[in-house]
This record gives sequence, structure tokens and C-alpha cells, in this order.
Amino acid sequence: MVWRTDGAGADLDDLQFTLGEGPGVDAASSGELVLEPDLATVPAQRWPVFTPAALELGVQAVFAVPLRIGSIRVGVLLAHRDAPAPAERDRGVLTDLLAFAHAATDALLGSAAGGSEPHWMSERTSGYRAGVHQATGMISVQLEVAQGEALIRLRAYAFSHRRALAEVAADVVARRLRLDKDPD
Repeated sequence: MVWRTDGAGADLDDLQFTLGEGPGVDAASSGELVLEPDLATVPAQRWPVFTPAALELGVQAVFAVPLRIGSIRVGVLLAHRDAPAPAERDRGVLTDLLAFAHAATDALLGSAAGGSEPHWMSERTSGYRAGVHQATGMISVQLEVAQGEALIRLRAYAFSHRRALAEVAADVVARRLRLDKDPD
């Protein structure tokens, strides 16, 4: 995680990271645009848990653009709307989204190459997801399970308790929370 907004944007990011599914996950793995102008019409099998949770947040449409140079993927730009409307309806909206993705890619690559980072990236949360990996390792040892299963249990706990994955992970790392061998 380099940068994100607050509000619904942050909630969507946390939701996708917690669940391991959603438009940003798909765009990151496929390298393709994900344009869902009306979440209410998305087939249930596409994102069985993400879609109802996003709708509950008041998000009606999502658009994910992979940040890449050629075949190198460096991230995803996720945009959302609180009303259904196709991005194609106004070509300017899709053009702007692609322009923002290009600018974000340039900023990321400039920052990685030692260039100055833009002011909007200067207050980024360092190590945002490192705690999740630490907690996964701790749970793996505590429960004597593989790390993949430990991460699934951590995600399930966060989702079932309606908490951000990073918050639950911080509690595990700080030893305020210990997951039992038998899931809730």
C-alpha cells in the first residue's frame, strides 16, 4: 500500500484485502481493466462476499485500473461511485481514470527510482500490510497450520467481526488477540 483516500475508498481497500477478492484483486492479478458500473447486477459467483459488503457500504459501481508499464504491474487504481452509471457513458470519465492511472504509475516509478515523491504520497502509511504477514506467521505457529490457512483464519476472523484486517493483525502481533484452534 502506497496511498489511499479515507472514507469509502479506504473501506473498499480494507474489504478487498480482508476478503482476497474484488475488482482491485482481479485487476492486479489479470492486468486488465475491471469496470463494473452497477454492482447490483454483478453475478453472485464473481465476488460472492465482496459485492454485498460493498453495496452495504453504499458503493454502487467500481472501476479498477492496473498500474503498469508494459507487462510490469506496480499496483491498481480503484475508483468507485455511490450511484450506478457506466464509465463508458461519459468517455471523459474513463479517459480521466486512465490518465490518473498513468500519472500514478509515473509517480510510483519516479519514487522507486529515487525521484521526489508527489505531495499526495508524502504521508503514506509505511508498512501497512507488514503486520498482516507478521500476524499470519504468529497464527501459523500458534495453531500449527500452514501460513495459507493462518491467513485464511485471520481474514475470516476480521470479516466475521466486521473489523479491518490490519487492525486484527495489529491485535495479534501485540498479543491482545489469540485465535483458537477451533474457528469461531
